Amino acid sequence: MSVNFVNASNAYVSQVQPQPQTHAERVVEKENVKVMEVANKEHAIKVAQHSTVNTQGQSVGSLLNVKA
Repeated sequence: MSVNFVNASNAYVSQVQPQPQTHAERVVEKENVKVMEVANKEHAIKVAQHSTVNTQGQSVGSLLNVKA
């Protein structure tokens, strides 16, 4: 038989509760998300365009046109 106490640790409620965002904070967060999306897209384009040549002269790190 187990005994559950009223002041058990599973009944803990934090005294610090999250506060709703203000309008200005929501606007700034949306702008930050947009900036990061653009930066991620630009980075993906740079990575896709970047190619190097290995020691055997083969192009690596990019997509090659394989159609004749």
